[in-house]
Amino acid sequence: MRLAINDGIVKGDEGVLRWSVVAYAAVAVAGFVLMGIVIRGLAQLGQELVLGLRRELFDHLTSLSLRYFSEQRAGWIIARLTSDVDAISDVLSQGLPTLVTNAVLLPAAITALFINDWRLGLISLVVLPPAIVLTRWFQRRSSVAQLEVRNRIGAVTAHLAESVAGMAIVQSFRRERGFGARFDALNDDNRAANFTAQRISSLFFPSIEFLGVIATIAVLALGSGLLPTTEIGTLAAAYFLLGLVFQPLQELSDVYGQLQSASAAMVKISAVLDADPDIESPPHPRDPGRIEGEVVFDDVRFAYGANEVVHGIDLVIPAGTCTALVGESGGGKSTMAKLLARFYDPTAGAVRVDGIDLRELDLHRYRRQLGVVLQDPFLFTGTIADNIRFARPDASDDDVRETAAMLGLDRLARRFAEGLDHPVHEGGSGLSAGERQLISIARALLADPRILILDEATSNIDRPTELLIERALDRLLAGRTSLIIAHRLSTVARADDLVVIDHGRIADRGGEAAVA
Repeated sequence: MRLAINDGIVKGDEGVLRWSVVAYAAVAVAGFVLMGIVIRGLAQLGQELVLGLRRELFDHLTSLSLRYFSEQRAGWIIARLTSDVDAISDVLSQGLPTLVTNAVLLPAAITALFINDWRLGLISLVVLPPAIVLTRWFQRRSSVAQLEVRNRIGAVTAHLAESVAGMAIVQSFRRERGFGARFDALNDDNRAANFTAQRISSLFFPSIEFLGVIATIAVLALGSGLLPTTEIGTLAAAYFLLGLVFQPLQELSDVYGQLQSASAAMVKISAVLDADPDIESPPHPRDPGRIEGEVVFDDVRFAYGANEVVHGIDLVIPAGTCTALVGESGGGKSTMAKLLARFYDPTAGAVRVDGIDLRELDLHRYRRQLGVVLQDPFLFTGTIADNIRFARPDASDDDVRETAAMLGLDRLARRFAEGLDHPVHEGGSGLSAGERQLISIARALLADPRILILDEATSNIDRPTELLIERALDRLLAGRTSLIIAHRLSTVARADDLVVIDHGRIADRGGEAAVA
C-alpha cells in the first residue's frame, strides 16, 4: 500500500502501481488458501483432543467405586460429559484456529507498523497500558462468572435427569407443578449467571474496540502533524496496519471469553479426573486362577462415612455351598454382598476368597468369576439376547438360547414377535418386573460364575414367574458358592446354611430361630 501510493500514484509510476496491486492480490490469495488449511487442520486437531478427553473422562468414571456415584447426582456427572466437554470443544474447534492465526498476525502487524514508521508505531501503543489493565480485570471477573455458569448448568441437568428418572413417582403424587417450579427456579439462576457473564463481556469487548478507535485517531491526528516529513502513503499504510493490529485483538478478545468458559468447564472436569478410584487392583495383583469359592469374612467392619453398619462379622462359607442371609432391612446384608463383590473395601478386617484377601487379587479377573443379581435389575438398550449376552459378549446365539431355555425365558419371549430379539429400552421399560429379573438371572447364569450373589432377586417377582426361577435355581446354584439375601422361604429353603444379620452383627445361625 505504501509503495502503491508513494511511488505509484504520487509519482505516477504505473509499473510500480501495477506490481503493487499484483503482489497484494497474490498475498491475499495465498492467505485465503493457507487460512482454509489452518482452520481445517486445527479444527480436526481440536475434535481429536475432545474425543480423547471425553473417552478419558468416561474411562475414569467407569473405574470409580460405587461410593463416588452414591455421593454425586447423576445429572451432575452427565453435565461434565456433555455441556462442560462441549464448552472445551467450542474453544478447540472454533477458538483454536482464531487463536493460532491471530497470534501470528498480531506480532507481524506490530512489527510491520514499526518498520513502516517507528514514530507512528509508538503513537499507536498509547492504548497498550489501559488494554492490559482492562484485560486483567476481565480475566478475574469472567473466571468467577463462568465457573458459576458451569455450576448452574450442572444443577439444571441434575434436576432434569432426576425428574425424568422419577417421572412415574412425580405424576403419581401429582408433583408436576412442584417439580416444574423447582426447574423454573434453577433455570432463573442459570439465566442470571449467564447474564452476569454476558454483562462482563459486554463491557470488555466494546472497550477493546474503542481503544482501537482511539489508537487510529491518535495516529491520524499526530501523524498528520508530522507531514511533510511523513509521506501520505506511509500514513495510509499505518492506518491499514492498525486495522491488522486491532482486528486480532478483537478476535482474540472473543476467544478469551470462550477460554474463560472452557477454563471453568475444565475445573469441573478436573474435579472428576482428580477423584481417585478407591477400589482397584494392587500394583502387583495376584491372579486368582479358577476360584474354588471358599469365602471368609474375617472380623469385617464397614462404615458409610462415620456410620458403621457392619460390626466385626466372622463368617465362613465353604466352597460350593449356599448361605442365606436373612434379617430386617437395613441390617447390613446387602452391604456384606457388596463387600464380597468388592464394590467396597472393609473399614477393618478382610474378606477372603480361597484364603486370599480380595484387595490382593486382580480385580477384573476376580469379577469375571462373579455373578451378581440385584433386587432392581438394570437392563440396557438393545435386545433381550443382548442383555443376556452382556456378561459374555463372545457367547454364541446357541449359548444364549440354551440359557434362556434353562430359565423358561424362551417361553416368555414368545409373546413378542421378535422373540429373544425383542427390543429392550433403557432400564427395561415395557417389560414386567419379573421379566426383567429373569433376564438379569439369565445374564448371570450365562457368565457361569464361581461365586453367585442373589440380593433379593425374587422379591419383585410374581408367583408364576417365581415358579420358573425356582425350577432353575437348583441348576443355577449347583457347584457354586452362593450368597443369597432373601425373605421368601421358598428361596431360603435351598440354602445349606442360614445366617441372621441384625444391626450389622450375626444374631443367629441355622436352627429354628433363624428360620423364624
